[in-house]
Amino acid sequence: MRVLKKLIRNKILTIRESMNTNEVKQKSRLIYERLISTEGYYKSINIFTYLNFKNEVETNYIIDNGIESNKKIYIPLCNTVIKELIICKMDNWESLTLSNFGILEPKPDSIRIGNRKLIDLVIVPGIVFDRKGNRVGYGAGYYDKFFSSLKNDVMKIGICYSFQLADSIIPSLYDIPMDYIITEKEFINCKM
Repeated sequence: MRVLKKLIRNKILTIRESMNTNEVKQKSRLIYERLISTEGYYKSINIFTYLNFKNEVETNYIIDNGIESNKKIYIPLCNTVIKELIICKMDNWESLTLSNFGILEPKPDSIRIGNRKLIDLVIVPGIVFDRKGNRVGYGAGYYDKFFSSLKNDVMKIGICYSFQLADSIIPSLYDIPMDYIITEKEFINCKM
């Protein structure tokens, strides 16, 4: 199963990396518009989202809208020693810096650890999703470990481009599925 996930991961990453800047921006904007029109987003107060890199669906629209709408935005800080996501409150883009991996993260003097129990919506990146909400990420397990530390009723929305949808993914023992998936073309209820 690991070999299959690795093959599909590599195939989709190759496609995603070949996208041009305009395509990324256009599709990300459509995903953003679909997301903010959901009841889950509208009702949420404390949103955890990733900071995109390498042609992932851009989250800057989501973050800006959340801040403007007086929602509390939390972003990840990866603790690579214990392979865990630390949630940090984000108030503005000036509080971020580029990490050694080329990913934006909070500046050391801007780190404000958030309470995981307050999170009511998680916006999740992934390389591949299926319609049941199963997800293939980069393989380090950060997000599945993170999900297991949250309240059971936290809404998990995976966002991806339509080419990142697979017919079926066989989940691993510790994989936690998404509740919904949003692409530039559709909104998928994974609980149906």
